[in-house]
Order: sequence, then C-alpha cells, then structure tokens
Amino acid sequence: YDVSAGGETAGMAERRLKARIKEMQPKNADGLSSSKTIEEAVAYWLEYRAQTGHARRRTALKPQTLAAYGDAARLTVVPALGGVRLSEVKVGLLDTVLMDLDRTGISTAQARSVLSQVFGLAIRHGAMDTNPMKFVAPLVREPREVEALTVSQARALRAAATPEALRKPGRRAPGPNLRDIVEGLLATGCRIGELLAVRWSDVDLDGSEPTARICGTLIEPRKDHVANLHRQKSTKPGPPRTLILPSAFAERLAERRNATRWNEDHHTVFASRNGTYLWPNNMRTRLRAAIKSSEEFSGITPHTLRRTVGTLIAHQVGLDAAREQLGHADSSVTARFYVAARDRAPDLRFLLDQFFVSEGQA
Repeated sequence: YDVSAGGETAGMAERRLKARIKEMQPKNADGLSSSKTIEEAVAYWLEYRAQTGHARRRTALKPQTLAAYGDAARLTVVPALGGVRLSEVKVGLLDTVLMDLDRTGISTAQARSVLSQVFGLAIRHGAMDTNPMKFVAPLVREPREVEALTVSQARALRAAATPEALRKPGRRAPGPNLRDIVEGLLATGCRIGELLAVRWSDVDLDGSEPTARICGTLIEPRKDHVANLHRQKSTKPGPPRTLILPSAFAERLAERRNATRWNEDHHTVFASRNGTYLWPNNMRTRLRAAIKSSEEFSGITPHTLRRTVGTLIAHQVGLDAAREQLGHADSSVTARFYVAARDRAPDLRFLLDQFFVSEGQA
C-alpha cells in the first residue's frame, strides 16, 4: 500500500508518516516475549484464535466458543494471574492458584484449557521453553450422579406441561408451545437449541417412517461475540443426524403444521406467534415456572429430558444406540454424562438359565 503524510515541517511529516504506518500494523504484531504478562499473552492469544480458528482443521471458531474462552480469561485467569510475567510462571504458582480457586467453588476447567493454549503459543514464539500446565495437578472432579426421569415421571411431566394444566383460574389457557417442546425433547433427545432450530423442510411426516433431520441449532446473544439470536447451520458436535420420530409425536407435529400459518419450508417448526425463533432460555424459564410447585420435578431442565432419553435407550437397547440418537462422537461421553445408573439389573434369565441345563438337555 502507498502511505503518505504531510506536515508543516519535514520532521512533522516524518512523525505523522511513522504514526500512520504503526496504525496499519496488526495488534500485537511483535508477538509474545518472556516479558509479557499473562494478561497480555491471553489478549494476544484470543486475537490469534479469532484470526486462525481451529489449529488442525483451519476452520473458524464459532463465536460462542470465543465467548466462552473470553469469559474464562476475564473472570478467572486475568484476576488470578494476569500480572504474572511469562518468565515468572512456575508450576508451583499455577498449582497453588488453581487449587485455591477450586476450593472456593470456582470451576477452573475452562481456565486450565486457556492457560495451556496460551503457554503453547508462547513456546512457539520462543517466550517459554516448556508448558507448565502439563505438570500441574489435574482438576479433581467429584463423582456426579446423572439425573434422569423414569418413564412414569416423564409421562407426568408431559401432563404438567399441557395448556389445560397450566391454565390459571379466570384466564385463557396458554398456547401449546411448552407441551409440544417437552414432547419433542422426549421424542428426540435433542438439545433445546437443536429442537427449536428444526424447520419444516427438515421434517418428513408423510413417509412410512416419520423423521426429523437435526442439522442446526439456535445461538443466543453473547456480549462482544454474538449480536443476535440466530440459527447456526450446524449442531454443537457438527455432523447432522436424522432421527425417526415416535408416531404420537409425528401426529402432534402434523396437528401443529395444520394449525399455524408459519408452515412454509423455511419456517421453524416451533415458531412464535410472529413467526420468529423461540428463545431457548425463555423456554427453560417457562418449564421451571410450570413445575415449580412440584417437588418431584425440582431442578428439572430441558437437558434432563435429553439424559432421560439417553438413559432409556442405553438400558433398553444399548449404549451405541443412545450415542447415535444423542449425536455424540464418543460413547464414553454418553455413558459418563447421559446414562443414569439403575439399581435393578435387566432380566437376563433367558441367558443365565443356560448354566442350569444339563448337558443332555441342552
């Protein structure tokens, strides 16, 4: 590019020219050095990740991912370690700080990931020799029981979410959105954002096997990263999946399509009365309000219904079937976070009886 600057004197013109050239340089063009503080290194790394995206796939990072990294940096990393220079970083310091945060109930999982990636970039820039996060004591995760509803509880929740059950004396019954969404979550095991992103073009109710293609998700605003509620053209793990719908829910969708004017292919199945997207967080709030008086459903969220589906399928069919239904790449994720333990083993007498048949009877 041609850059020019003028001034009343040659010296003034030269200074203005240097200032303009400096303004054109990318931020942090000098890279990382050992004298940089962790706060400066994190800022550089965040900008680097925004520009380069995924290191291996070279695809852009999703805005919500950058927002999560930014939140971890702003709320945890910088307040705890921001003033420490890269040359001063020691394993013992990181151990002490992160363990103290863990003891106070502050989750450091995302912060640990940020620090490890920042130090990795610093190594590539020659600002550090090794990544101290490799030697920091790992995060101790308390065993967490997976919470899921029983079949009878799921039926009771469906009943509690109907317009008739939600109607208040003297007032008109609410619309069917909450009922239909609860049924949709139980029929698919989708994330709430995935379900609310399904369009009529993704649904096939006319074939012998009614299906829904899960190929997008709704993304809610995140300050400085996501401006508006919008439909992302991929799910959280990435690949789309086609689910076969239970007959009862397929009939519910057919009723919904016939009852709404927002039934063109590009419209979402669960549109508002104005044809716009329903906000996932609003539906979480509505579900909490619907069940707040019931101790049986205390703490239930839309994700509980996803775990309910995973648990039922895993125990009745198998873990791989649950993984495919939920859209996980690894069945270990399904087993660890989406399948609730049961205190009663399945009826396997048809197998075990073989031990008690004499050789001649076999």
